Amino acid sequence: MTVADIVIEHLQEEDYERYLEVLVESYEQYEKDYQDPEHWQSYLSDIRASVGNPNAETILVAKRGEEIVGGLQIFTDAEKAYGLPELNIQSTIVRLLGVHPKGRGQGVAKKLLHESFAFARKRQDKALYLHSGDIMQAAINLYLSLGFVRDESKEFYKGDILVKSFRYDL
Repeated sequence: MTVADIVIEHLQEEDYERYLEVLVESYEQYEKDYQDPEHWQSYLSDIRASVGNPNAETILVAKRGEEIVGGLQIFTDAEKAYGLPELNIQSTIVRLLGVHPKGRGQGVAKKLLHESFAFARKRQDKALYLHSGDIMQAAINLYLSLGFVRDESKEFYKGDILVKSFRYDL
């Protein structure tokens, strides 16, 4: 299958459970990077709670036929995305970009991000933001290859983990 076989749609309520499964399976690779099992369980709880978050503007899913292979969540400011108005981001923010292991290396993440760029442009935002941690180096490499730049002024700590900010200027 190719990226042309992937269709990006807004998440429908009947697909919530499957999307949640894909999201959790997409992030399971990072469990080994958490030294404290309680921190990992807390992170998983946050991921699970994100589906159905009333602050999300939308959730985009990548589908191959009827199968969900990835997704991301879109927020319109830092208060809605993180409960952190002090970040002073009044622009589109992408959270929890995830691609199921069997969908990786096929352009799914790029296609999802390009759709989020279109969303932000339609809103006439000047930039799109996302945040990531060092354990997600493959994702960070993708963001940089697409033209994102690090924006240290929009970073924050979650516990003792630096959450790095990346900005894509539109």
